[in-house]
Amino acid sequence: MNSVYTYEKLAEPMRAIRQFSVQLAFRRFFWVTLGLALLTLFYVVLVPSSERIDVQPERSMQTTAISLLAKLLGPNNQTLKLTATGQNADRKDQKSITAQGATCKIPKLDKNNPEIMEFDAPPPPLGCSGDPHWLELDMENRLKLTDYGETVLSVDALKCTAEFFERLDDNNLQWEPSKSVKIGDKLDKTDYFLLKCDHKEESWERLFMNMVPRQKFIEKSKDVQPAEDWSGLNVFFMGFDSLSQQAYRRSLPKTVEFLEKELGSVVLDGYNIVGDGTPQAFIPILTGQTEEELPMTRKRVKGAKYVDEAYPFVWQNFSQAGYTTVYGEDAAAIGTFTYRLKGFKNQPADHYTRTFFQYAEKFAKNIRCDGPEPEHKVWFKYAEDFMRKYPKDTRKFLLMFHAILSHDDINQIKLADEDFRDMLRRLKTDGYFDNALVIIMADHGNRFAKIRATQQGQLEERLPFMSLALPEKFRQTEKGRVAYENLKKNKGRLTTPFDLHPTLLDILHFPSVEMLKTPQDPAKNRELSLFREVPESRTCEQAGIASHWCTCLSWEDAFKSDQQKELSTLLAEGIVKTINDYTKPERKLCSEIRLEKVISAKRLIPNEDLLKYNGVKDADGFVPKLEGNTKATFFTYQIKLQTQPGAAIYEATVNYDVTGPELTVDFRSISHVNKFGDKPHCIIDKNYFLATYCVCYDKV
Repeated sequence: MNSVYTYEKLAEPMRAIRQFSVQLAFRRFFWVTLGLALLTLFYVVLVPSSERIDVQPERSMQTTAISLLAKLLGPNNQTLKLTATGQNADRKDQKSITAQGATCKIPKLDKNNPEIMEFDAPPPPLGCSGDPHWLELDMENRLKLTDYGETVLSVDALKCTAEFFERLDDNNLQWEPSKSVKIGDKLDKTDYFLLKCDHKEESWERLFMNMVPRQKFIEKSKDVQPAEDWSGLNVFFMGFDSLSQQAYRRSLPKTVEFLEKELGSVVLDGYNIVGDGTPQAFIPILTGQTEEELPMTRKRVKGAKYVDEAYPFVWQNFSQAGYTTVYGEDAAAIGTFTYRLKGFKNQPADHYTRTFFQYAEKFAKNIRCDGPEPEHKVWFKYAEDFMRKYPKDTRKFLLMFHAILSHDDINQIKLADEDFRDMLRRLKTDGYFDNALVIIMADHGNRFAKIRATQQGQLEERLPFMSLALPEKFRQTEKGRVAYENLKKNKGRLTTPFDLHPTLLDILHFPSVEMLKTPQDPAKNRELSLFREVPESRTCEQAGIASHWCTCLSWEDAFKSDQQKELSTLLAEGIVKTINDYTKPERKLCSEIRLEKVISAKRLIPNEDLLKYNGVKDADGFVPKLEGNTKATFFTYQIKLQTQPGAAIYEATVNYDVTGPELTVDFRSISHVNKFGDKPHCIIDKNYFLATYCVCYDKV
């Protein structure tokens, strides 16, 4: 939603700070002060004390009077204007402080920053327990005894049954009848099955997630002829939830070292998120669009479509090109396309791990464990076996996203570092990455932990880990050499999830050398291939990044002087009013909130090039002319505030236009940055989106 607050003559002293001469400012201040004094007197005399607004002692008469005006006149008065738009508003309508010709300066963060290291700790144990597994599968999917099983079991006394299951839909499974199995049997009916065994007076069971190559997919890869401009590359794409680039370096140092020093990965320092949460990270990657730009798929909305009916997923392009596909997530309860969205009508990929975790989350006592073993080892093995079990000449597209270890804990992912590194190293050593684009990434940084409350934490949330590696043999070709050089140039450029979309499509139709060397125009295209050079002049606006998420902006403390505190407090009141207006239709369930305090306020300062830009020097429009002397006419503030009841902490971006003066609050820029727990329990089923802002009365 978008809320606009317009304070006319009463706010002119603030406007005078920046815009008017000392003489004019003094003149207006005199008359406004006189008016404010009369208004305050009127308020004290006529308004009952029970109806008065709480005003902090340090706030000036100017701020007090503006608050009173909002209270006395209300939103229908011409002095205070409030408008609202839904989440489906066009992104182009969002106000931005960026301008053509500006240069994005990527923040350089220290992974060992003391305020961040305060939260760094040894990882909590997974808590895996129990006797070692009795049985396992070999590379041909045949049942065999484990080393432990060979020492304690008698094959003649062992009786086992297998129950295979597969996807019926995104919320239901289809089970095959239980069948008796023995050592040496090939268990390849589906990728997933439950094995139960009895041995004398003991029993054992294990849930298997096992890659079973399908002949029909192998044949498809042979039957579909690749395009003449095909790159010849597979795609191996793996990610973790809630890890910034610096968090990757802190928690997965061995993996990062392998990627950079052995695999030749390029880590994108300027990879900037474009929205809040995992869907807003992956939808642009997989479709080139935002959720708001695509047809409605939210499960709570009547008539919403399934995501595969509405979204042009890039893996469909790969499937049509003869690729065998894997799409995997390990957290069925909070799936990217199934938690809030309607999910898939048809199975989205040839291998789809949601099917396994639908049951595993019910079966497992500890979802982080496969009995005595870490579950992430099963996860890595499934990905590795996909590359190994299918023939090398079978085209492969794998996208797997892991959330269990890192979604709710900032340290536990450390336990997977060596296992992840070792899996990647084995695939490289054995040649499975010789013809693969390897993408290792995260969706965003930590969002809810205390680390996010720090200055660096805010930046880290917006700068997740993103790395790409082209195989060494491919880099030795003319196309590969140019693409790799461009990729390295883009390491320090502003990049986004949108850019991954054309980059993936390039694998199917790789650009010519001439095209790779042709400059991309960020003013015409929001998504830019990472195999071609991304211009240094690219702005957040051009890249589809709202100022709320844009990290290449220079912030300064806006809560130092009394005047700054007054203005920041006023902005915070506007934010609270916006939230209350949004929850008002559900006031019977959700309490009205009030401003408790302003925690911090920062002001965004446009960079020098932005203000100097006044055209271009060359006929093609590539060389900016920086000879202007534009004055800043509006400022962007980022306010962090606490409200009561509920002790919610919000972070919001607002714009202050000194020429109005006008205060603009974009509802989409408001983020709830601490955990709300069960405070909104009364509204979640009715309207999930209000949960961020609702405090139920029984929690007041």
